[in-house]
Amino acid sequence: MIELVIVYCLSSDAAQCVEKRDPEASYADPVECMVSAQLSAQAYLDEHPKWRLKRWRCEVNLPKQLPS
Repeated sequence: MIELVIVYCLSSDAAQCVEKRDPEASYADPVECMVSAQLSAQAYLDEHPKWRLKRWRCEVNLPKQLPS
């Protein structure tokens, strides 16, 4: 299982960042995850203009992390 994790930061304060995971989405192929990252990040930014993309990653076979 591959999970997409995208990190966004406020445009006005780069120290305030959030990590977004889609609990419904998992990918069997790393390429599928990478393509989805671009589409998912753009969709989020279109709806949340005060945020900017900092980074994204595709996590392979890592257990789901609980929010802190």
